[in-house]
Amino acid sequence: MRRVEVTDEGITITSVIEPLVSMYGKEMRPGATSVYALTWDEISRVEVSAIELPPDGERWVELTVDVTWGEYFEIHEDDEGFADALRELCRLSERPVPDAAALTMTGQVIWPGLGAA
Repeated sequence: MRRVEVTDEGITITSVIEPLVSMYGKEMRPGATSVYALTWDEISRVEVSAIELPPDGERWVELTVDVTWGEYFEIHEDDEGFADALRELCRLSERPVPDAAALTMTGQVIWPGLGAA
């Protein structure tokens, strides 16, 4: 399970990996929780894009959060809080919420805002 949240401080991404349990009930691998609290000064940009998967053309919409140290985080539209995060990022950056059907692989930058240099 993954969750994304936009706060006054930045973007928080929480990833929970459930423990791997054998068919006999023995824990084979413990679960883990990772929390990435990215502050606004660590985030270089956020874009939203979509890809189509062959053979049936299933579309995946995702946010890509680029950080200043060269890493990035991908947040899929099925992740908890995705729609709220997209709306909040667009509100903060004074950009309209993009139409998911019109998105392409090129991506559309939604943060920083229009007034940012």
